Order: sequence, then C-alpha cells, then structure tokens
Amino acid sequence: MVCLLALAYMICQCTSSLSFFSNVPVRKNHLNANKLIGTNMKKPLLLLMILVLQPAGYSQEKSPAPKLSLLMFGDYFYNIEQVDARKKDLNGFQFRRIFLTADFALSESFDSRFRLESEQTQASLTPGGRLGFMLKDAFIKWKGIFQGSDFIFGLSPTPAFDVIEGAWGYRAVEKTIMDYSGVLATRDLGIDLKGRLNEAASINYWVKIGNNSVNSPEVNKYKRYYAQLHFIPFPNFQVAIYGDYASNAAIMDSVENTSKEHGIILGNVFLNFMQKDQYSIGTEFFYRSDRNSSRPNAGRPLETVNGIGISVFGWLRLTDLIRILARYDTIDPNIDRGNNNSNLLIGGIDFHINKNVSIIPNIESAFYQGVSSKDVVGRVTFSYQYQ
Repeated sequence: MVCLLALAYMICQCTSSLSFFSNVPVRKNHLNANKLIGTNMKKPLLLLMILVLQPAGYSQEKSPAPKLSLLMFGDYFYNIEQVDARKKDLNGFQFRRIFLTADFALSESFDSRFRLESEQTQASLTPGGRLGFMLKDAFIKWKGIFQGSDFIFGLSPTPAFDVIEGAWGYRAVEKTIMDYSGVLATRDLGIDLKGRLNEAASINYWVKIGNNSVNSPEVNKYKRYYAQLHFIPFPNFQVAIYGDYASNAAIMDSVENTSKEHGIILGNVFLNFMQKDQYSIGTEFFYRSDRNSSRPNAGRPLETVNGIGISVFGWLRLTDLIRILARYDTIDPNIDRGNNNSNLLIGGIDFHINKNVSIIPNIESAFYQGVSSKDVVGRVTFSYQYQ
C-alpha cells in the first residue's frame, strides 16, 4: 500500500512540476475526425487512482496486487525546415507520451485496466500549460464469455490499430497513418466482443459499438460501429481487414431542399510479413467517405468527400544492438479535388540497448503538393518501459 501511495505522489509531483518545450505539430492535410477531448483532471484523476488501488491493501479477502507498468518516450527535436518560416530552428526537449497503467486480475474470468496518459496535446495539459494526465483506458473484460471470445465494457481501444501498431513497432517515432492523419480515434467508450473463429486462432474477429466521442460524455443518440477480421494464413504473414460506420443526424441541403445522409464510412486493409525480433515489412491502405459534408461553392449542392491514404514501412535487425527503420505515407484527403496531397517520409536507426530501452535518432519530412517548402524535423527519441 505504501508503494501505491508513493506512486500516486509521484504522479502528483510530475503533473505539478513538469514542463516541456512544445514542438509545433507538423502541418498536415488532415481528414476531419473526432479529436481527443480531455479535461484537465489532474487532481480528480489522482484521487481516482488512489481510490481504485486502495482496496488491494484493505480488502477482507486478499486480492492479487495490480500489475503496474510504465511507458515513456520523448525526444530532443530540431526543426530543420518548416513551411512556416517562423518555426524554423525551433528546438527543445519534449515528452510525447507517458502511460501509467494498472492491470487488475479481478477473478479467473474478469480483468480490468486503468490507464492514465500524458502527451503534448491540449487534452492533457493543465490550465497553466504544464504536463498533466488524462484518462486513456478504463474497462472491464469478461474473459471467455463464450468459447474463444471476450466481452469488454468501458473506455478501450478501437479495433483498427492493435495489429498494425504491433507490426510497425515504432509508435515512439510516429503514429500509424490513420492515427497520424486523424481519420479515426484510437479510443472509444462502448462495448466490444473479440476472439478467435477457429481453434488455431488463425482467424480472429473484433466488433465494437461506441459513442464516437472518445473519452467525452455522450451528447446524442448516434453511434459508431466497428468491425475487424484478422487472418494469419501461414507463419510470418498476416492480413487485417477493417471497416466502420459512424452514424450522424441527417443534414439539410438548402440548395436542393432535401435531407441527406451525413454519416462516415471508413475501410482499411493491412498486409504484413514479419519474423519476430528480425524484420517486419507492411503496407496499409485506407478509404474514408464523409457523406454530404462539403459545399464546394455557393449555390452548389452538398458533396461527399472521399479520401485515401497509403503507408509502406519496414524495419530490419542488423545486430543485437542495431535496427534500421523506414516509412513512406501518402494522403489525399479529397480525391475529387487536385493539389491537396501530403506525403511523409521517415527514416531512423534504433539502438536497442536492451528489451526495455531504445535510443532512436530519426528524421521526419512532410511535404505537400503545391507547396515549395516542407516540414523537416530531426529527433533523437528516447523510449523506455517498465512492465
């Protein structure tokens, strides 16, 4: 119990004293998506963490101690070139992610997770502009609700990212393309059913119904419906097919004087060859359709905006200490209109000091169709975890 209180005290100290040099985000042609809407809940979240952890020390029947884990990564960054010339040569030190996680084994059939996150976004900053914490995960899992399947309730990951992020392996360097471009949030509050469809677990599924409001309270009756199929047809090769539909209220088109559908359709396909700890080569493609969401000119009816993105990445282990990594993304937020593509190129070297610590010098270049200059950021990324 003393250790848990000490941990809570550490969070308080971090959130009240940490500051960082904020790197101005790379300009991107983002497709609109629901952004994380956090509240500056430093003290309430800290109190909640203490209350959640406290029963482990005082319950009449001794429960297993929660498993605590920590993930942190940050950088020294230097803006080598920027579209906004005022930001050129900006440099400094930053934390881009801190995860503090408690996993609870409630019984043989039930698990729970409680996770706090801090990162360089407005969602987790305090009113004074310092690093704070926001709620990232809070869910309960009913394991084996029926053979081969688990049921989850709460704030939990959306199905699109786990397989792809596991294959990419370098979230410390950059988000995967759908997260990077903002087409889909990584969390939603709702219910999930996930598991295997055969004994060999070579065909797996994940379905979810969520509020489509990330970690904000629900304010309407409309929901988002997610589904993924994950295939492992033979060793070292996997395929993931994902789709979702976000329902919205119909929108009135004043030009045609008709009510039109206003939902969002998103699809994604991912292919990956990977040998654990040796190499990974992957590609993913997404298509997003925002129904009747744009009016190109006054007097014109509403139009559907269709966007696509393609990402190709790979990493290779050269020695026990050194890996190399590279990635290329291209994003077109509206395929029916020209001159709006953006592209991202990433390269780096991972000095894998041990299984929990990496130092990754890397460079990221974002360039845009119709713009002569580009955004180039050099970084030395430090990534470490305790689990």
